[in-house]
Amino acid sequence: MLDREMIINNLLANYGKYGVTKTELEPIIDDGIQNYDLSLEAIYSGLRMSLASAFNEHEYFSLDDVMAITGESREELLQRIEQCRQELIEAGENPDEYFKPIEPQRAAVYYFPNGLH
Repeated sequence: MLDREMIINNLLANYGKYGVTKTELEPIIDDGIQNYDLSLEAIYSGLRMSLASAFNEHEYFSLDDVMAITGESREELLQRIEQCRQELIEAGENPDEYFKPIEPQRAAVYYFPNGLH
């Protein structure tokens, strides 16, 4: 679960090199909470998207990230992605450069019958 400090630290780790500061981020986060009733997840994803665009960086967004930003349901978003994929194909572009389906990874489970020594 994200908290305010985690958002700031993560953004500074990626965008501090461009001069982004905690002093700049704090009022933006507070404004999103107080004046727009946004969740911390929506604020974080929105800031990542904005900062990546501003500094020509590349960010990956999950369906949950985009759902937090747009307020769309999973079904609505999947339908919109499929429509965008078709439009990209019709325009002669490769939709996999924009939308990458990723299968969930299975967790590795280790069993230590004698404990750890």
